[in-house]
Amino acid sequence: MTLLSLHHPPAVEDPVLLLGLAGWGDAAAAASDAVDWLTESGLPIATFDPDAIFDYRSNRPILRSSAGETLSITWPRMQIVHIKPSGRDVFALVGNEPDFRWAAIAEALVDLADRFGVSHVVTVGAVPTPIRHAMPISVFGTASDSRLLLPEDEMLMDDIVVPASAGSVFRAAIEEAGVASVGYWAQVPQYVGRPYQPAMHALLVKISGQLGVDLDLHVVEAEAYDQIARLDEILSKRSDARDFVEGLELRVGTTSKVPADLPTADEIADEVSRFLESAQEDEEGS
Repeated sequence: MTLLSLHHPPAVEDPVLLLGLAGWGDAAAAASDAVDWLTESGLPIATFDPDAIFDYRSNRPILRSSAGETLSITWPRMQIVHIKPSGRDVFALVGNEPDFRWAAIAEALVDLADRFGVSHVVTVGAVPTPIRHAMPISVFGTASDSRLLLPEDEMLMDDIVVPASAGSVFRAAIEEAGVASVGYWAQVPQYVGRPYQPAMHALLVKISGQLGVDLDLHVVEAEAYDQIARLDEILSKRSDARDFVEGLELRVGTTSKVPADLPTADEIADEVSRFLESAQEDEEGS
């Protein structure tokens, strides 16, 4: 298998390339979950050779077994899916952030963008932030061409130096080839785990605007409100966790120390995950 195998290339018109990989820059998997939701019924048109781009010690296959019998092994993957919401052609790069051959992958994506006449690139990501879940999700934008920005977009104006995600590297390469791009970063409370529906919904709203289509997000929005209510319920039963969360904004930008007896962000995230799993099991059993 070559690095990128193209299967049944579709006839498209002015497609958008959407990048949303799981991995670095994907707090609570909000970005990859948003793109996976959008492409659930899409058609994979291109696949990357997993043996060439993954270190299976860091991106391990997932084993499912029952009573000692192997049911399945799911390998990490990265592929391009074609979707057409409301008639708009979209190529979405989905799957796991690769471990190897970023430059070669970027070159392959540049070739693909040129071959199909990609109009522009949209990237989505999520970053952990010391904010409370009760706050509206902030989504900051970056763009190589300000004309791509939506009227309500808030630009990220700060100078930052951070380790780059694969998606950011691919976007930069496609930009350099002359294709305009816009990116969105959702702020995710540092104490929540996957899934985090409010951030997922916020990113889907931005994607909808960039594609110029109306996506039916009612179910995602309802799940987001439900998750916030569940988080509120958790905190109402645990005063130390509530004090920690309510004090986050007061501690941002200060040198004050968090009392040692308060739960860590990981501990709160673990409790959130256990609560949501228990709630889901209750719902399935009812």
